[in-house]
Amino acid sequence: MPKTLGQMRKRLEEAMGRANDAEAIIPLMKEVIAQYDLLPGDLFDQAHPAPKLARQKHPTTPSTRPQVQAAYQDGNGNTWAGRGRRPTWLNEALERGHTLEDFKVSSKRLTRAK
Repeated sequence: MPKTLGQMRKRLEEAMGRANDAEAIIPLMKEVIAQYDLLPGDLFDQAHPAPKLARQKHPTTPSTRPQVQAAYQDGNGNTWAGRGRRPTWLNEALERGHTLEDFKVSSKRLTRAK
């Protein structure tokens, strides 16, 4: 621990220098990672796993997941397929006294889930 104001200033200047170096290096690293399509495993030792990074999908890659039809819909265009966590708009409506049946989509007016 620094004891004097001079020591504290010196440590602060060193830290500021390292921060400035990082600000300059990080964009260069991102550019190289993107250029060579590197993954965390390519950069980091597997003994110390890096945090999982989301891979960006190629824009021309078609979705392999089938489209799911909306099972519930409100008058504002909000939809829910009935899978996963119930959306906020539906939870709020249920709290106001509505039922799931109030939002059930009839087979005649099915729309794609958003």
